[in-house]
Parts: sequence; structure tokens; C-alpha cells
Amino acid sequence: MTTENNGYPNVPQPQAQPYAYQYPYAYPQYVPPAPRAKKEKRIISGKEKLLLLAAIAIAVLFDRLVVAYMFSEKYTNYPKFYGAFWLSCLAIFYLFHWKSIRHNFVTWYLTACVSALCLWSFFFWDVAIYGDFAFLSFLIIPAVLMGLVIYMTGDYKLKDTGSIAISWLCGFFVFPFSGIAAFFEALGALLIGETKAKTKKVIFGLAITFGLLIIILPLLSGADKAFGYFLTKLLTELNISILLWDTVIIAVFSMFFYSFMWKTGHSEHKVSCPKITSKIDTTISYVVLGSILLIYALFCTVQFSYLFAGAGLPGGMTYSEYAREGFAQTVAVCAINLLIFGVFKHFGEKTKAATGLLLGLLALTASMLFSGFIRLGLYIDAYGMTWLRLLSAWFIIYLAVVIVLCCINLRLKKLPLLALCALILIGWYVVLGYLNPDGLIAWYNDMLGYDAVAAVRGG
Repeated sequence: MTTENNGYPNVPQPQAQPYAYQYPYAYPQYVPPAPRAKKEKRIISGKEKLLLLAAIAIAVLFDRLVVAYMFSEKYTNYPKFYGAFWLSCLAIFYLFHWKSIRHNFVTWYLTACVSALCLWSFFFWDVAIYGDFAFLSFLIIPAVLMGLVIYMTGDYKLKDTGSIAISWLCGFFVFPFSGIAAFFEALGALLIGETKAKTKKVIFGLAITFGLLIIILPLLSGADKAFGYFLTKLLTELNISILLWDTVIIAVFSMFFYSFMWKTGHSEHKVSCPKITSKIDTTISYVVLGSILLIYALFCTVQFSYLFAGAGLPGGMTYSEYAREGFAQTVAVCAINLLIFGVFKHFGEKTKAATGLLLGLLALTASMLFSGFIRLGLYIDAYGMTWLRLLSAWFIIYLAVVIVLCCINLRLKKLPLLALCALILIGWYVVLGYLNPDGLIAWYNDMLGYDAVAAVRGG
């Protein structure tokens, strides 16, 4: 045995271990991260590229037919071009969704209504310039067209009224923005795609051509005075600021139109309205409906005593003043009554007593509506016909049809009441337009001996 270190035997000493090995629970064992999965690039279909071209075409039409005439001296032609723009949009949507909508009656009905509203200004162009119906149609046409697109691309049924309403709102405030990323993907695929190198060569060639034209055109203008004259005239008439403004409008609205069309045609946009399963207690229904019926019965008794029983009006009030003061409130109450009917019909218990109370509510609503119609007749006879009074009479007739549908719905449970009311409202509005409201107002006032100015002053 050898000795070292002052005679002590050379015994091998244990080597110190790392801290992690001495205390294996102090540090967790290192595990290398898993390699990140490579995200597959989405393949842009040929239909999406065509959709991009269609969106650009719609944006160009919007700039030329809507924006250009809205702020120009040719404003008198604006209603015609506004209708032509929406007809073009409708045609483009039909080209992309023809297979899914050609056998759907509701889509054809809405298409006929939208087309009729767009063509209305072509038949009544002299009225459409400053007419009240044209101003209201300015808002109604895109609203109806949005409903048509949402219905025909979302695979909805008429009973899905709540879901259609939510998707309709999303069509204005969500869909034009939710597919912007898809717009740039389609734009990149269309411009670059598999021919990236060739595209770069084309861009490089256009840049060289632009540089050469800067040199050649001044020389050609000096070589031929006639050519120089036409070139100078062209550059003078070319308003760069307007050209840039139109370019910005087309670029921005191409993005919005493509986002909307892509969202409604290439992605899941169908929403489900939250269903409320809780029911209104039977006692609550009886108390609420019974109390309302008692109040309305008293109201109708007093009202009919003045309108039909020959009772004198209080305070020396004339019948025209009596009609003017209460008509709007009566129609508003009738509309609220129909809303109450819908709530208790849908969420209330299905008992015979509840059904009887709902029938009584509809009967009293019809009585109030009839008295409102009589009030309106007295008002028109006293002050003449105006657009607002004609619209009120039209709305009363519509509410009468809604009351009939409500009565049918008590018998036929599966009747899509809200959807039918909306469809009838659209069609009834189209009928009003083709009755030529301004011509009808003028004819009625001439028959009564009123002129238009006196009728408007009557309120």
C-alpha cells in the first residue's frame, strides 16, 4: 500500500455530485419542447378569386353609380342609379348562389320586392327626385336585400325569426369586417400565386416603361403640335385628387364587399338565437291580461260613444281636433297590444282561459284600430291628405291583416307569425309605391278641394 500525504494511505475519495443529483426533487427534469407544428397554408379556391373580382366590380359600381351622383350636379338622376346599383349587387349574388336558391319561394318573393323597389324610380322618375317614398326607400332597399342574402345563404327556416334578425344585424356591423384577412389572402393569391417570379418581372417591366414615358412623351409633344395639344388637354382635364379619391373608395369598399360576400358564402355565419324555456305563470297571465282587457273595454266604450253614439264632445272640441289629438296614440297602443299578444302567446301557458283572454285582446285591439281609422278619416276630411296621413292609413290596414294572422296563429300553432308579418309588410310597402303616393295625395286633395300647401299646413 502506497502512502502519500505525510504517510497516510492513499484512499480514493468520493467525488462531489452536482446539486441536482444530490437533491433530485429540487429541480424538475428538463424536457425539450416539442417542435411547433407547421401551420398549413390555406389554399385559395378559384371561386374565392372570382369573388374578389366580383367585389371589386361592386366597389367600382358603388363609386360610379352612388358616390359620383350623390355629390354631383346630376343629383336628379341619383334615384335611378341608386336602384341600378342594388340591382347589380342582386344579380352578382344570384350568380354565386343560384343552385341553393332557385327552388326557394321566399327568396323569389323577396327578390321580386327588391327588384320592384329598385325599378320604382324608373317608372316614377319625376316623383323620385324629392318624393318621401323615394327617401324612405333609400333605407328600405338595402335592409330588404340584406334580409334576402342572410336568408338564402344561412339555410334558415321561416320559424327561425330570432336567428335571422341577429344575422341581419351582423350583416351590417360584423360581416363586412370579419373577412378582411380572407380578402388579403385572396388578393395575394390572385396577384402572386404560383407565378411570383413572373409577377415581379411584369412589375419591373411596368416601372421601366413608366420611366421611359416620362422621357418620350415630352419629346413626342414637341415633335407634333397636334399630339402635344391633345396630351396637354388630357393632363389638364385629369383631376389627380378626384382620381385618388375614387381609387381609395374602390379599394376600401372592395375589402368590405369581399369580406361580406366571403363571410356569407364561404364560412359558417349561421347563428342560433338563445331559446328561453321558462314560461309565464298562469296566474300572472290571467291578472295582466284581465286587467288590460278591463281598461281597454272602458276605453272603447267611451270612444265609441263619442264617435258613433252622437254624444257631444267635451269642452266644445270639434271632431277634427278630436281625431287629430288621439290617432297616433291609438295606433301606438294597437301595436303594443300585438306585442303583448306575441309575448303571452309564446311564453304563456297554453290554457283555454289564456286563449280566450288573448282572443279578447285581439278583438278589443281591432275595435281600437277601427276607431283609429275613423279618427284618421275625420282628420283627413278636415285638413286634407299628406304623405304622413297616407302612410298612417296604409299602416292601419297592415295592422288589421296582422290581427287576422294572430287569430289564425291561435289555431295553427306552427304558423311562422313574425316571418309572415315581415314578408307582408315588405310586399305591402311595394304596393304603396306603385300606387304613386304623391299622385294619390294630389288626386284626393283635388277631390276634397284642398291644395297641397293647405294640407301640409294642417299638420
